Amino acid sequence: MNNLSGKIKHIKNSEYLSEVSIELENNSIFSVFLVETPQSASYLAPDKKIKLLFKETEVIISKHLMPEISIRNQLKAEIIEIKPGKILSEIVLKSAVGEIKSLLSSALLQQMNFAESQEVLILVKANEIMLSE
Repeated sequence: MNNLSGKIKHIKNSEYLSEVSIELENNSIFSVFLVETPQSASYLAPDKKIKLLFKETEVIISKHLMPEISIRNQLKAEIIEIKPGKILSEIVLKSAVGEIKSLLSSALLQQMNFAESQEVLILVKANEIMLSE
């Protein structure tokens, strides 16, 4: 499980849904969609320190560093290690906010021709991130 630290900057909510903007350690902003509101979850408060958790399988990697894509959560990173497997392979990435791991199919790893020391873009959908105090 990937684990990043940040601070809640802004909360926009409507009925039972919230969009939470979180400032990470490098001042980049991640957005998270939750089926909770400040009224139903006491940890949803501006300036609250928070952890962002997301599975390795939810990390998308792009070779294009400036894609026009509808995923807001993006970080530049460097591939520091590739651990090939029969079915799934792990890619370890170094970003400005720490180490992030990604799991992808080994066939796709070969097709994409990723390499250690390569600069890539990490993308994580807002609805795939969990928050924890």
